[in-house]
Amino acid sequence: MTHAYGTATTVPEMLEKVTSDDPAMVERALHDLSGTIYHQGWVYPATVPAVTALYELVSVPTTHHRPRILGLISDIATAVWDLEEHDEAEYDDPPLATVLEWARAARAAVESGIPTLLTLLKDADPSVRAAAPSVLADFPAHDPDLVPRLQEAAGTEEDAGAAASMILAVGDLCADRVDQPLTWLREQTADPRREVRAAAAVAALWCDTDDDLLDAITEEIQAPDSALDDQLWVLDGGRTGFLIAAIGDHPAPQIQVARDALAVPTTSAVHRAGEVMRTWRAAPAELLPPLADLLASDFTKDAVWEIKQGGPDIALVTDSLLPLLNDADDLIAGSALEALARAGDARCVQALAADLAEPRLSFHPSAALAGMKEHANTLLAPIREFLAAPKKGTGFAGNHLTSVMKALATWDDRALPLLPEMIALLERRKAVPATAQALAALGPAAAEAVPFLRRFLGRKHGPQTSQNAAWALWQITGDAEEPLRYLQGTLRSALNDEETERPRVQAAGPSTDRITTDRTYQAAATTALARIAHRNISREPPTDRSAP
Repeated sequence: MTHAYGTATTVPEMLEKVTSDDPAMVERALHDLSGTIYHQGWVYPATVPAVTALYELVSVPTTHHRPRILGLISDIATAVWDLEEHDEAEYDDPPLATVLEWARAARAAVESGIPTLLTLLKDADPSVRAAAPSVLADFPAHDPDLVPRLQEAAGTEEDAGAAASMILAVGDLCADRVDQPLTWLREQTADPRREVRAAAAVAALWCDTDDDLLDAITEEIQAPDSALDDQLWVLDGGRTGFLIAAIGDHPAPQIQVARDALAVPTTSAVHRAGEVMRTWRAAPAELLPPLADLLASDFTKDAVWEIKQGGPDIALVTDSLLPLLNDADDLIAGSALEALARAGDARCVQALAADLAEPRLSFHPSAALAGMKEHANTLLAPIREFLAAPKKGTGFAGNHLTSVMKALATWDDRALPLLPEMIALLERRKAVPATAQALAALGPAAAEAVPFLRRFLGRKHGPQTSQNAAWALWQITGDAEEPLRYLQGTLRSALNDEETERPRVQAAGPSTDRITTDRTYQAAATTALARIAHRNISREPPTDRSAP
């Protein structure tokens, strides 16, 4: 009989400690059991007899931490579900088939205790009555059906938390059924207890109802405390996380809940709105205006931080951002400047130029300047002055000069008037990798920079510097032979490095025919060809569309 760490000789002692009158000793014993008979999603031969003992212990009213015991029993019951998704190749000794055999035996042991769980629905302790349904919900196929027993118990339950848990268990058990108790769930949404209404709304959503039940969920999210707090249902992500997850696949409800939460704002509500905006395309247009309404409140800093990440729809609230450019708080003013710049608002040009001259604000110059490329002509002079004598910046976004050069790489030929300053940076060995990126974006127009870029080829300059210089040379000259000698390593690893290397192999199509027969480049060429064949996202596609 074994557990996670070998022979299970200590399990009886751990179980004996669970009977202690000392709550702290019981807690330690349960912690030890969680790391032995159930460990990182695995169960073991010793788990089966331990389940029987755990049921005996949880049935004794004087046992401490009974909800936690039920939580451990639930973990044991559901271990097989994750293990069934594993690959046999990941297992050696014991093989996956053996591990699954243990897990199925442990689940069967838990299911055999369902009569005990049903008895616990009438336990004197409401926390136990609330915990038992979450274990019953692990057995949707149990015969006889558990739903009627849970409905009956919920109908007479006086404790709001226990009743809510029973309703959630009904919803969980019925989520994939054809015959769902939607009428019963709708009746529960009229319960006078807030937690019960919220649980019924969540359960109905799990059953894919089209009913408008969001008010109940919003009310529960905004409540300062709840009978749902600390229940097994909400342990992983907290009450708010659990309720939000219930509507996770429904963008309209998520947006509405986030908007309603902003009506009674909290810091977490503001940042939750930001998460929703970054998740759903329709969200910024709905959530940016209520976030802008908070710019003159105690939540200014949080609101403007989320607004600046709102994408093109930031344009909807730029008038509300303008006054913040003069805010005494550098982060507020910097976030407002970045938001306006990301939206391409010409009214922030003066503030952006001033910060290039004397960096003070906390923002990301790369994102801000990239958004202002349509106003490049008005920013050329302050950027030219900055490149001549770069300022260190606040450190908020890393190296200030590097950030500026990364932005210029998005300007394409709008940055061509700054070519002399870029070459001067190479001569002074300043921000060479980012400068090479900006020069690469200029293409053949940056021919003057070629001799300066060649100085940075080779290992002694560091891989990033050498690779960026080689890539820039390729883009400027159109000749792949010299750059490929320095890009071989990065092309070989490109399949594992999505962001940095993808552009290099996207543009490689026209040149691969000259290198596939050269042993020096075969590995790199194979990788490049794989990219081109499987990702039709090249910035400049090959002329011959039929090419592999």
